[in-house]
Amino acid sequence: MRKTLYILLLATTVALAKPQDATKVESPALVQHDVDSEVSPVHFDNSKIKDYKNNDTFNYDESVEDNWWSRFKDWASRVWNDFMYWLFGDVRGSTFLAILIQVLPYLFLAGCIVFVIWLVIKLNPGSTILATQDGAGVFFSEDEEIIRSKDIEKLIQKALKNNDYRLAVRYYYLLILKRLTEAELIDYEFDKTNSEYFNEIPEASLNTRFRKITTIYDYIWYGNFEVTQNDYQKAEQLFKNLEQNIPTADV
Repeated sequence: MRKTLYILLLATTVALAKPQDATKVESPALVQHDVDSEVSPVHFDNSKIKDYKNNDTFNYDESVEDNWWSRFKDWASRVWNDFMYWLFGDVRGSTFLAILIQVLPYLFLAGCIVFVIWLVIKLNPGSTILATQDGAGVFFSEDEEIIRSKDIEKLIQKALKNNDYRLAVRYYYLLILKRLTEAELIDYEFDKTNSEYFNEIPEASLNTRFRKITTIYDYIWYGNFEVTQNDYQKAEQLFKNLEQNIPTADV
């Protein structure tokens, strides 16, 4: 019985190990060529090709300008990228940081522009030369004419009537310059500096007071801010004290 089982097992193993028939592969069909039709080569018009070459519309080459500006932009870009890499490292895996780095230069430029505009508005350099006050304006170039030929006290009263205390301080300072000129303590000239006037006044007490009102005048007139009635009254007291101590022309 055992021998019969061994024979059956061996026969089954041999049958399973028998190689399968190889799959027959049909040979591919031969490629057929058209040998009967008349074929002529394509002809290109050389003149048209030349016209296309000379037409910028068909010029797809991206030319890169090589000048000092392009080289400067390349250098600035490399410096910026190196700085950003040093600051944040490799940000290719972070979408937020990558976008932030791209936007930062524009934010910085916008900030600079806003700062310059704010600085110009704050300083307002043209106001002391071109701007006029309502109804009773003064140009800086008119100082000499006012001192030589105008009734400055009336101008002060007119400015006070209009509540233009800043302009009133301006006129009062011109009045002081007129009084000092009449007393021959200074030689007024339009283009002279305050330091030159300081050096012309020999009397120490008078010199000190004049320096003080000059500082107040510069602060109020060139500061370009609103002057209240209380501010003017404080300045007016100092102007009057100085005016009273200036000797008259008869002395």
